[in-house]
Amino acid sequence: MKRRSIPTLCLALLAIPALHAQFQLYVVSGGAVTPAPMTYNLGAVNTGVPAAVQFRLVNTSAAPATFDTLKAAGVGFTIINPPALPISLGPQASTDFTVGFEAASAGSYSAVLSAQNVSVLLTVTALPSLTYSVAGTTGSQPLSAATPIDFGTTLLGSVVTLHFSISNQTAGGLIVPAIAVQGADFALASPSPSGALLQSQQNATFDVQFAPTAVGARDGSLQIGNTAYILTGTGVAPPLPAPQLIVNLTQPQSGQQGAVAVKLASVAQTSGSGTVTLTFTPGPAGAKDSAVQFAAGGQTVSFTVSPGDTQGHFGSQLTAPFQTGTTAGALAIAVQLGNAADRQTVVIAPAPVAVSAATGARASGSITLTVTGYDNTRTAGPLTFTFFDASGNPVMPGAIQANGAAAFANYFQASTLGGTFQLKAVFPVTGDSSAVGSFEVGFSNSAGSSATARTQF
Repeated sequence: MKRRSIPTLCLALLAIPALHAQFQLYVVSGGAVTPAPMTYNLGAVNTGVPAAVQFRLVNTSAAPATFDTLKAAGVGFTIINPPALPISLGPQASTDFTVGFEAASAGSYSAVLSAQNVSVLLTVTALPSLTYSVAGTTGSQPLSAATPIDFGTTLLGSVVTLHFSISNQTAGGLIVPAIAVQGADFALASPSPSGALLQSQQNATFDVQFAPTAVGARDGSLQIGNTAYILTGTGVAPPLPAPQLIVNLTQPQSGQQGAVAVKLASVAQTSGSGTVTLTFTPGPAGAKDSAVQFAAGGQTVSFTVSPGDTQGHFGSQLTAPFQTGTTAGALAIAVQLGNAADRQTVVIAPAPVAVSAATGARASGSITLTVTGYDNTRTAGPLTFTFFDASGNPVMPGAIQANGAAAFANYFQASTLGGTFQLKAVFPVTGDSSAVGSFEVGFSNSAGSSATARTQF
């Protein structure tokens, strides 16, 4: 039997290599970026003084890659503010991170830095060093370059002093490095122990003072050797003294001019400004009196205070004149300076009608009288008119009575001028009006009666 040949199909399977992300680690220092060596030495640092180095991880492949592993395994080493992992990095994209180191005791230290598929051995030498601390309100606190030394809030012109200690807690002698203070508001307040040799367990001290030259946050630095410590403080202006209101008003009545002054409880140490305000509550219902105001206008006036002052200044004057108006009521006067205030109330009592001017005019067949005044009760009603001849004798028919209550009421209802009014009365005359030589006008209101002086034509 003839053997038959069976064709065979052969499949050749080609091995296709898998794509792997490629990461490269770099050191970033002073603007320079260099490939990280297999071993990176941070150098020599003093114990208790932090050191740090910045790294950059770059995806050098042509495809996106995920960065999800980052650690520094070793005593004293930490990742400072580590990025949130995982991070997707595109081709040639990168991310930065910082490795920090701080040792509590002298010696040689190392750690393995693992960043995805890249590893670097980190080494550092911690040298014996002095221990620095500052006395605070809660006791002695060790100095840290990462934590500002706060002198708190201080008044301008005042000084706050903090006490610093240097301790040699090592087994051998150590020399105190150079100590300097920068910042216009900070200064060394005692001799510096720089250059002194401290044997084991010996101590030294020095003081730093804060004297703010301006209001607000102030800053400086304390330089000890190669380490800078941040100094901070806040300057605040001294508080303004409490104001005392002085009201000069001879008669607490309508139609008067008074003046206010502001006395200070103590000599001012800083500049500032305040206000004095008039608030009038009228006695007659619905009354409005625009005449209650300061001579400068308005019901509020400002004053200033400067260092060394014992009184407030209203511009170039020490007082501010005001008018009491023409309405009965309560006049409240208040002063405000900073957070302090003072207040007085002047009661303007109801009074009979007051006359400020009276004139008369004669014409053929009539006489016209004009009287200007104010009624601070706004209740004027009964009126009396009396005319006299050249010899001073009453002219017939004698006193003429009239009721002006309705006219006054209508006038005051629409007026914003308090109790101020002007009365005009016209009288017909039979015969020669020139025979009338003078007149008087009488008024009555809820507070009593009054009359004009005898007025000549």
